[in-house]
Amino acid sequence: MKILFVRHGEPDYGLVQSRGIRGWATSFAPLTPHGRLQIDTVSRDYRLQEAEAILCSSFARALESGARLSRALNTQLFVEYDLHEWLPQKDPLGDIDAGLLDRASQDFRAGGPVGPSGVPWETLDEVRSRVLGVLRRYRRFTSLIIVTHAVVIGSLVGMDRLVGYAGIVPCDLDLGAE
Repeated sequence: MKILFVRHGEPDYGLVQSRGIRGWATSFAPLTPHGRLQIDTVSRDYRLQEAEAILCSSFARALESGARLSRALNTQLFVEYDLHEWLPQKDPLGDIDAGLLDRASQDFRAGGPVGPSGVPWETLDEVRSRVLGVLRRYRRFTSLIIVTHAVVIGSLVGMDRLVGYAGIVPCDLDLGAE
């Protein structure tokens, strides 16, 4: 399957933070005007024109990006929760533990645990596994755009650096037979 990963446009975290929103609720942040322009610009990229469908994360920044691409490309859009960003703290309803977030981020940047490790944050293998689970349900397509987050993209394509806002990363994946 030909996949074109697209990272969401620049999010407006300042908007939600100015309203006192913290932690996981910042995932409700929409795109900035610049982020909208980034997505509108990338929608004209020739590589995206032949995609049969668009899948996107349910986080607002990816959802808005996916919706803009869907409209520009006149392509059907599917929203998938499991395309969400890496979870540096697995319990989204728990109190945010700043120390845990710092340890998770440091571990992640250091190439941290890839496989099962008992850490309270999501490993790269866990990210990869949940995303591949989503993609297997769409094997009927030969070409997809996946609008998601930098760590998700990196977990599947093995990038050493994170892709920038509205960046496109092509990838061929063999998801096996149905």
